Amino acid sequence: MKFKRLPIVFALMLLLSTCFSSLVFAETDVKPNLVSLGDSITYGWNLGEDKSPTQPISEKAFPYLIGNGNYVVSKNISGPGWTSERLLAEIQKPENLEVIKQADVITLDIGSNDFLQNDAIRAIIANPTAPVDPGAFGQVIASISTKLFNNLGSIMGTIKGQNTDAQVIIYNIYNPFSDTLASLYPIGEQFLPLVNPGIQAVALQSQSLYADAYSAFKGKQAEYIIPKGDVHSNEAGQQALAGLSTALLAPGEISLDLTPSTTETTKDPVTITVSTDAEKVFALQWLEGEKTIEDFAAVGTGTTITDNKFQVSKNGTYTVYLRDSKGTKAVKTIKVENIKPVEANPNPGNTENNPVPIPTDSSNNPKPVDTNSPAPTTHTPAATTTTTATSNELPDTASPMYNYLMTGLGLVFAGLASMGIQQARKRKYQ
Repeated sequence: MKFKRLPIVFALMLLLSTCFSSLVFAETDVKPNLVSLGDSITYGWNLGEDKSPTQPISEKAFPYLIGNGNYVVSKNISGPGWTSERLLAEIQKPENLEVIKQADVITLDIGSNDFLQNDAIRAIIANPTAPVDPGAFGQVIASISTKLFNNLGSIMGTIKGQNTDAQVIIYNIYNPFSDTLASLYPIGEQFLPLVNPGIQAVALQSQSLYADAYSAFKGKQAEYIIPKGDVHSNEAGQQALAGLSTALLAPGEISLDLTPSTTETTKDPVTITVSTDAEKVFALQWLEGEKTIEDFAAVGTGTTITDNKFQVSKNGTYTVYLRDSKGTKAVKTIKVENIKPVEANPNPGNTENNPVPIPTDSSNNPKPVDTNSPAPTTHTPAATTTTTATSNELPDTASPMYNYLMTGLGLVFAGLASMGIQQARKRKYQ
């Protein structure tokens, strides 16, 4: 009895797999992934309705707004009250090292709590009207800054040790004092212009991009910071922080050149060398034929190019697709026409059995061969290329779903036919 039910089970399984094939094969080209490192600002503290100590990471925080949705935040490694020392410890965890290794873009916004959690700074915040000794205050700022810069260097060393290709963006510190903390605003203006150049130096030394949050927030604290004594960015402030990275990652034009190994007539495959001025290449693939960027949308569509080279063994048009870590995409085509097909000779070297044919005219009268006429010349066409570039707009999904649908339906009908045959045999012998 169990064996008689097998065709039914088989048919149902095929039907389900056919229906779900649209989900499997409708994946679009993978977006560049972003890893964010920071404190409560990166975390999105106090942005939502939940103000409890266990409030979750907010997707209104700036990492999720970068690039207007063209990046995927694979992990937000941040937390309320985190200092540079705490962040350095957190990124040493194996699971965090792994996501850093896979990142295309990394944002780093840390350092505010290094100052706000210092006892001397806390005393000033608690009693902002009390006179401040400039000498003692300067020593405190210098001590905190030295430790911060050392930790930033170690953080960048850890990042570079895992991933030398990711584009890193380092934020400086904005002045967080406004509204009810307005009396503290001058204090922030006193030391932050001395601290931020050190953060910029870390960015330059590590070849990272530098996001100037201090200038973006200067004079706009009432607009960008949560009121009533808070120091965290509100939604407008988070959007301003995201805009800094979006501008730094804005795609520009990238060159894409294809060079054949030879333009002379050859019987051997032609090697195509790809060259580009893109700093970080995220994907490099090729397809036969004249294709567009949308033709490379489905995952696994193109053939990956390694060592910036690929070989072709027949004449035709070939398209190369490139996408960099900023999301810029470009395609370029090359036409190969100089590969001579190998002609088979059934009797090589036997001239007796392969006489030279005598040309004839339309009346079938033989024409003598003119031995004094010059030999015909041959023209070897050179490879030609065309190119198209675009910004980081993601293409619509392309999918071979219908092929799988037809195959699945065919197998379903086969299963149903098998079931019908068994039912007919059963009635015959009853």
